[in-house]
Amino acid sequence: MNGVLTIANRDFRSLFLSPAGYIVAALFILISGIVFTREIFLPGQPASMSSLFDFDAVLLLFICPALTMRSICEERKQGTWELLVASPPGMGSIVLGKFIAAACFLLILLLLTVPCVVLLEIYGRPDPGEILSGYIGVGLMGGLYLASGILASTIAGSQTIAFLLTVFFWILVGLAKVGIGAFGDQLADALFAAEPYARLQDFTTGLVDTANIIYFLCGIAVFLLIASGLLELGRRR
Repeated sequence: MNGVLTIANRDFRSLFLSPAGYIVAALFILISGIVFTREIFLPGQPASMSSLFDFDAVLLLFICPALTMRSICEERKQGTWELLVASPPGMGSIVLGKFIAAACFLLILLLLTVPCVVLLEIYGRPDPGEILSGYIGVGLMGGLYLASGILASTIAGSQTIAFLLTVFFWILVGLAKVGIGAFGDQLADALFAAEPYARLQDFTTGLVDTANIIYFLCGIAVFLLIASGLLELGRRR
């Protein structure tokens, strides 16, 4: 466990040692603030954060891969991967540590939107349960994007390819309905069941469904286990 926390602390600090982390955080809160003032914080509008959660979920599709695209492939490029592999933590600990670091940064991004909730509480009567449910849903969805991004960074040979692999994979999954006519009903239904955005809608309306939570947690675990397995296989070779 100490090895996991050491790697998580190392990667988390690296996000703030370069301007990239600050730029991502600034852009996230800026765009979220614009959406909040244009779509939610208006006279006569319902006191609900669902519109912001829906938009942030789309925004995270690009932010999360940007956070994880360098997690593995950049280590290889800079020549630090061999040193990391030679350290006591195993492949699973390395992958988990990198995921925890990215997840902590994602948590900071979500906390930056709390002032919007405070303003909504002052000038309206929002449902706290609905807001909390929305944050849980967006956090789980972001975690799924992070885990898939780490897997893409494991497979890809460069940051750009890892970023594009993650983004286009989820765009393809999101276009599941298009595949009904081209690929058949069974494949389209399977893709639709795996599409995370549809499951997020339950959270943004205040419905915390156990099946949706299990879906996100299992998805995160599967991506991380595959990444760990591929890295372990490469190490043995």
